[in-house]
Amino acid sequence: LNIDRPTETVLGLFGVNTGTVNDTALESATVTGTGTVGGLVGKNSGTVAESYVTGNVSGSGTFVGGLVGRNKDTVTDSHAFVNVSNASGDIVGGLVGKNDGTVKTSYATGNVSGRSIIGGLVGRNSDTITNSYATGNVSGSGDYVGGLVGQSDGGSSSLSVTGSYATGNVSGSSN
Repeated sequence: LNIDRPTETVLGLFGVNTGTVNDTALESATVTGTGTVGGLVGKNSGTVAESYVTGNVSGSGTFVGGLVGRNKDTVTDSHAFVNVSNASGDIVGGLVGKNDGTVKTSYATGNVSGRSIIGGLVGRNSDTITNSYATGNVSGSGDYVGGLVGQSDGGSSSLSVTGSYATGNVSGSSN
C-alpha cells in the first residue's frame, strides 16, 4: 500500500474507524500525509484488535502513529513494525500518535522521530496504556521525547500507564 497525499489529513488504510478492525495485516506500507495519519487507521473511534502494520509512516502536522494517528477508543493486541517520522509537526508515536482511549497488550518496534511530544509507543497519552511496550529508538528536536510516551497529560480521570516499558535509545533537547 502506498498513500502519498502530503497535503491531506486523516489518512491510513482506513481514514476513520467507528466499528471494528480485527485481524488485519498491512505489510510494506508507505503512508504520507499531514496530520491524523496512521498506517492502518487515521482516526480510531472504534476498536482495532489483533492487527499489525509494517513499513513507513510520515506526516507534517499533529497526530502521526505507526498503527493509528489518533485513538479515541480501543487498540488491543496489535503492533507496528513501522518507522514513523514527522520533521515539522508534533505528537508522534510508534504505535499511536495521540491516545484518548485505551491501548493494551500492544507494541511498537520501529524508530520514531519528530519535533516535540514524541514517544516510542504513544506521542501524547491522555487516558490508559496497559501491558504494552516499545523497542525502537526515539529522537526529537524539541521537548517531551520519551521511550514509551512523549507526554502524559490530565485529559482523563483514568490517566494511567501500567505494566509497560521501553528499551530503545532516546534523544531530545529537554524535558
